[in-house]
Formats: sequence, structure tokens, C-alpha cells
Amino acid sequence: MSNLAKRILSTFVEMDESPEKKPEQSAAAASLPRNTDAVTSTSTVVFASDKFKVYFDNLFKDTNFPGPDYFEFSRMIEAMSAIPDEKTRFVSAYAGLSLQGLDKDKLLKTANQYLQVIDSDAKNFQSTVDKALQEKVVGKKKEMEATAKRIQELSREINELNTKIEALNNDVRENEEKIHSNSNTYKQESDNMKNKILQDVQKINQYIS
Repeated sequence: MSNLAKRILSTFVEMDESPEKKPEQSAAAASLPRNTDAVTSTSTVVFASDKFKVYFDNLFKDTNFPGPDYFEFSRMIEAMSAIPDEKTRFVSAYAGLSLQGLDKDKLLKTANQYLQVIDSDAKNFQSTVDKALQEKVVGKKKEMEATAKRIQELSREINELNTKIEALNNDVRENEEKIHSNSNTYKQESDNMKNKILQDVQKINQYIS
């Protein structure tokens, strides 16, 4: 992809510059959204339009055939935009270039050739758009769905853990109460038994000689 094409595409999405991911198309790889909310202002659309005009101008320059042809003809018509009459612009542009060897057959032939250049470039453009959609939209949607699913799983796991904590807390409180109760009962009974034995020992010494 040309540097200009990458700049156009980077207007809308962040381009991955890693070598293994660089597209090799010659198209303007702009991921200009179709039926999306990515472009929301007139100024953005105008900016993109200007970028594409520059891109196609450079594309035609790179493809320009030897000698005067449709490209020079169209440029000359643009240069005469101050002339209000369209027919005058066309006739004047053709007259000027015919002095350099341009004839009507070559003009029409090269116009068709530039149409073919656009068609070929459009295929590369669409391929790049599809790739950008796959990486920047479809891929991220899948990641978002996977993350949402993981959140649900974690939420379910957290609820299960909270339930387990509550059950353990009940067990701890119940066991703690039982242990303290048994401990107190044991101490009480142990003291009673010791006192009984001590009393018996006293009585033994008293009653038995």
C-alpha cells in the first residue's frame, strides 16, 4: 500500500504496521465506513473526499501513458474551470492537446484504460476495507463477546463463592458456639468431679481409721 493510502486509512482506523500484516494492494486502503456511525460530520467527509482526490490524482500520474492522453485532457479541463461554458472547455482542451498528437480515438481509448485502472484499484480497495473490518470490527466484536461471556462466568463464580463463604461462615459460627459450650460444660463438670473427689478424700480420712 502506498504511503498516501495508509495515511487515508489511518484517518479512520489505527493501521497495524507489522510486516506480516501489511497489505500489498495498490488501492487507497481507507476503511471509510459504509452505513456506520464512524463518519459523523460533514467536515470529516470533505476531508476524506479531498484525500481520495489526491490519491486518485497520484494513481493516474503513476499510470499515465506516454504522450498526451485522457489524464492530461482532464487536467486541462480543470485548469479552465473559470470558463463557464463546458463545451468551450472540452473543445479548447482537445484543441490544445491535439497539437501534441492527441486524437479522439486515443482520448477515448485512454479514458477506458483509466476506468480499468479504477476498477482494478477498487478491488484492492475493497479487499483492504474487508481486511480492516475483519481486524478492527469483526475481531474486536468477537473479543468483546468473549469478554462479556467471561464476565458472566466470573460473576457466576463470584456468586457461588459468596454462597460458599456464607455457608462456611454459618458453619464457623455454629461450630464455635458448640466448642465454647462443650468447653464450658467440661470445665464445670471437671470442677464438680474434682470437688467431689476432694470431699470424698476428706470423708475417708474422717470416717475410716
